[in-house]
Formats: sequence, C-alpha cells, structure tokens
Amino acid sequence: MIHVDSRFTRTSALADLHVPIRAGSDIAFLGGIVNYVLEHDRYFREYVVAYTNAPVIVDEGFRDTEDLDGLFSGYNPETCSYDTSTWQYQDMEVAASAGQRELQATAGGGERHGSHGGLSGGRPPHTDPTLQHPRCVFQLLRKHYRRYTPELVEQVCGVPKDLFLEVAEALCANSGRERTSTFCYAVGWTQHTVGVQYIRTAAILQLLLGNIGRPGGGIMALRGHASIQGSTDIPTLYNLLPGYIPMPHAKLHQSLEEYVELNSSPTGYWGGMRGYLVSLLKAWWGAAATAGNDFCFDYLPRINQDHSTYQTTLAMLEGRVEGFFVLGENPAVGSANSGLHRKALAKLDWLVVRDFVETETAAFWYDAPEIETGELRTEEIPTEVFLLPAAAHTEKDGSFTNTQRLLQWHHQAVEPPGDSRSELWFMYHLGRIIREKLAGSTAERDRPVLDLTWDYPTTGTIGEPSADAVLREIGGWDAEGRRCPATCSWPTTGPPSAAAGSTAAATPRRSTSRRGACPGPSRLGWRRSGAGPGPTTAGCSTTEPRPTQTASRGRSASATSGGTPSRASGPAMTPRTSKRTSRPTTSHPRTPPVGRLFGATSRSSCRPTGWAGCTSPAACATGPSPPTTSRMSRPSPIRCTASRPTRPASASNGPATVPTRATATPGPPSTRTC
Repeated sequence: MIHVDSRFTRTSALADLHVPIRAGSDIAFLGGIVNYVLEHDRYFREYVVAYTNAPVIVDEGFRDTEDLDGLFSGYNPETCSYDTSTWQYQDMEVAASAGQRELQATAGGGERHGSHGGLSGGRPPHTDPTLQHPRCVFQLLRKHYRRYTPELVEQVCGVPKDLFLEVAEALCANSGRERTSTFCYAVGWTQHTVGVQYIRTAAILQLLLGNIGRPGGGIMALRGHASIQGSTDIPTLYNLLPGYIPMPHAKLHQSLEEYVELNSSPTGYWGGMRGYLVSLLKAWWGAAATAGNDFCFDYLPRINQDHSTYQTTLAMLEGRVEGFFVLGENPAVGSANSGLHRKALAKLDWLVVRDFVETETAAFWYDAPEIETGELRTEEIPTEVFLLPAAAHTEKDGSFTNTQRLLQWHHQAVEPPGDSRSELWFMYHLGRIIREKLAGSTAERDRPVLDLTWDYPTTGTIGEPSADAVLREIGGWDAEGRRCPATCSWPTTGPPSAAAGSTAAATPRRSTSRRGACPGPSRLGWRRSGAGPGPTTAGCSTTEPRPTQTASRGRSASATSGGTPSRASGPAMTPRTSKRTSRPTTSHPRTPPVGRLFGATSRSSCRPTGWAGCTSPAACATGPSPPTTSRMSRPSPIRCTASRPTRPASASNGPATVPTRATATPGPPSTRTC
C-alpha cells in the first residue's frame, strides 16, 4: 500500500510507503507516472489495443498544447471556450456524452451528467493497431505527457526523484496480465477545483496498465459518510434522476420523444434510455402514466440553470428562496465560505433541519460568529427554524453503497429513541399530509402530487414506511410492462422494452442474513449500484405474502393476507416546530421533548423566557434557569409560538406557502410569547 499525502497520518504509518506531496500538485505527480509508463513501455499492450481508444486516429486539424503554447485547437479567447470540432476522430463525429448533448446551448449545462459518449456512426473508420500513427490517440497521449519528467515532478510536487521512481515502478510491477492495482481517493481530490482532472488522469493511468474492469482494479472513491455514493445514485443531486438520467431542461425537452432523442446514445445501456425513463415514470405515477400522456413526462420538474448549492445560496441572499431543507448536512460550517451560508440562512422565511444533534446550521440565529460581531442580530432574523431529530442507520431499514459501488441491505437493529424518525418516515408522511390537504383539488398544478403512487405499506406504532417496498419500486417494471412485485421474475437478457424498461442495474446474490437466503429484494446481500441504467441480470422469488394495494386520490389503503401488517393511512404527524431552535433540554438523548422557548437577543444573554405550561409572559420570564446542555445531545422537537416579521407576498407568485406551525400571538417582531 502506497499512501500519497501531504501529512503523515495513521494511514501513512500502516502503509508500505508514504509519499509526502505538495497540496494541489497531483496532476504533475500522476502525469509523471503516465509518462514513466509510456516511455518505459510498461503499459498492457493487448489490453490497450483491444479495450481503449488508443489506436483510433484523430482529425488532422487537432493541435495539442505543445503546438499552441498551452492551448488546444479551437480556443476562442472572446468567449473563453473551445470549439471541439477538431477534437473528433478522423472522418466521424463522436456524440457528446449522453445527457450532455445540449451543453453548448443551455444555461447550467455544465452541471449535467450522463454516460460516456456514443459512436453514432459505428466504430471509428481509421485505427492503427500498431500504435505508431502520429495522430493516433496513443501517440498524442505520449506527446502530451512527455513534459512530466521525474525532474519536473520533483520540482513541482516536492517528491524526491528516487521516491517517485520507486512509486512508479511499484505500480507498474503490480499491474499487467497477472496482477492489478487500484486507486483510492477521497476529498483530497474531489474538493479541488481541478478534481475532475485528477480523477481523469488516474483513469488514463489505470487504462494504460489494464486496471479498469478487472478484479482488484479500478478507481475507488472513499466517502466521508456512510452511503454518500448511494445518496448520489438515488439521486439527491438537483440535476439527476435515478440511474444518472439527466433532468429535463425547461426549454429543450417539451416531450418524452424529444428528450430521449437529445439525451440517449445509440450504443451501450443508454440505448435503452426510453425504457428506463418510462419505467421510472410508471414507478412514480403508476396507472396515471400512459402512452397517451407521455407517461406523465410533463410532471417532471425542469431545470433552466445551475441550481447547485452555491447558486442556491446566492439566490437565498437575494431573497429568491423562501424555505430550505437541510438533511444530514451542515452548511453553516461544512461548506466553503460558511459565513456566506449563515448570512443566506438569515434571509429565509423558514428552515427545516433534520439531524442527530443541534448543528451550527440549526443554531445560526443565536450562536454564530456574525452574532458576535453584530453583522447579524437575532431579533432581526426572520427565519423560523424547525429542528427535527433524525434516526441513525441502526434505527431503520435501508441500504449502504460502498466504495466499490456495491449495495448492501441492512436491517433495523433498535427502535429510534423518542421522536427521532427516519428520512423515509419524514418524507412519506409529509407527502401523505400534503396529498390529504390537496384531496379534491381540481387544479392542474396539483395533479403531479395527487397522481403519485404514494402507497407504501407502513408498520409499527409510528407508521414507518417499508424501505423494502421502496427498493422493489426501484426495480421498476418488467419487459411486459408489469410492475415488479414481490414474486417478480426479472428478465435475464437484453435491454428493457421501450414501453416498459427497468430502473435497476443489479445482480442479486444470496444473502447470509439470518432472515433467510435470498427470498426477494429486501433480503439482498450485495448488489450493483451507481453504474447507470442497465437491464436487470438476475432475480429471486419470494413466498412472502404480497399486499394488495388500492390507491385513491390523496389517500392510500391496503388489504393484506397471510399475516402481513395492514396498511393504514398512517398516524397523524404532530407539528414539531420551533421559532428559534433552542439547545436540547438535557444532555440525555432519551428525554421526552420539553416545550421551551429561548427569547434571547444575543448569545451572551441567551436564557429561557418561556416554559411549557406557563400562563403568562410574566410568569415565563421568572421561570427557573435552564439546565446545562450539550450540543452533542440528540435534540427533541420543540413546539413554541412566536410572532415574526413576515415577508410580503409576491404579486406574481401569490402568497408564500410555509410549513404548518403553532399560531403566533400578535406583537412586534422581537416579541416572544408562550
């Protein structure tokens, strides 16, 4: 194991070799290894010729940085962008990556993702298997990386030449026909502005050595939190649908067929994009999604620009965002320019934070550097904060996606304490209540919500939705256009049909779970994830009782057989709201919630001015002193009332909709009542 890090850490102590490197110089380090592999003929020739584009001849108009003083051909200094027409293979045009074909035409296009590019004209017509043609990809690569000598690496990276050569030789010796090596990276690469170049350079190196697509090879992304990769696969990114299908654009994608034409690829799994997308739409809108209405394609939200974290933060500062959900994140300290984030939070009408403890994001209104300096004043912040306790992974069913993109199912070990709830519970019951409030609505804008297949079974006294049912829904619809139930026999060959499709790309394996060996999706052991759309390759059957579900507008119900718990409409979700989140009432995580209101105007004077059960503000003001608390305690949801400055409704958008909360007593903006 070789550990390349600016610091000497515990990982360094366990590694066979530690390589100290200047922060931000990884491109030169990796480029040096690429050059070493090429100049010493240490690449896996048979693999490179057969499985990469190295033999393909590039258009004669292409010029490298060595020819144009650091720039590639096609650069336009006025627009600071490239015309990539000379970057194509000779006598053919390579399609843009699926999901990126409209990059040159749309705002925010650079934030879109998809599969690798397709070859619309078939295989490249001009190749040189000998790798000697001066314009073949291999020779252009060799020319480009020739500058990265061991001496340059030493100068740029601070890595001694002998140490660098030891690393390069060790990697080459452990790669090839009989052996493979893998790269593992973390935020030391991804958080750099040139992080994409780091990872692409590593991909070039691994392809040269034959370490892609073989056991023990690859490039592994080490994540800082459990299943962050799985969160991306689901996905939680604003510009992706499940399976890395790009979000439709507001102006370009007016119909399903137009969307598929612009984003699919004629080769690979993405050739079945229509089937995957239809499967997804059927999973979400069920019987309402038909061929006659484009399978509810119009129900999907559209994007028209960059809606990523920092752009949203700027929009918050400008008053264009009224509410914000923060689930398992802490932007008040965890994002770059955290001061900007805290000031943006102070511009919101409401903020919902779900976490194990009261984070800095939940406490920004009274405990932040800007409060100390006077840049923000608590009594002038209009944001109403809702702090809701979350369940840990041991307290809910679900899945993890590990570094190798393998999905492992895990079962709930203990019940969540107090009022802690899973994200699935929160989102499901929030959606259920919204649907109930919209029941009977004839407004066209409400149809996407009312037509949802919001029919997941629930169990237990708190009405926890079945994560198992969600997993089965991800399995999509089979090749005959039927929803895959518990007893579904998934197709084993070929892409899904255009009318059906499948959103899954998984191979279930037998599980060693004590609950049984592979009786269905909920008992899966390891399973592929994050590889983009693709046909399901295998499946299992189960003898579990299958619920018979009946959905109606705004509500759902289920009749079951064989002892399966009945599906009710779910428990009423008591509003757990707080005007200004307070610190937890005690350091013990199992303490039931206490309705206490903090009315301080600054951190130095932060003390309670109201207690649950008091009959007047005067009585509240003379209440007992608060117990000593710790931010590391699990919070209890707190219900308080407070008047707050209200933002005028927009004339164009109508009155703003905010979460249900306790009724405020009229009074001046700084008044706190109980």
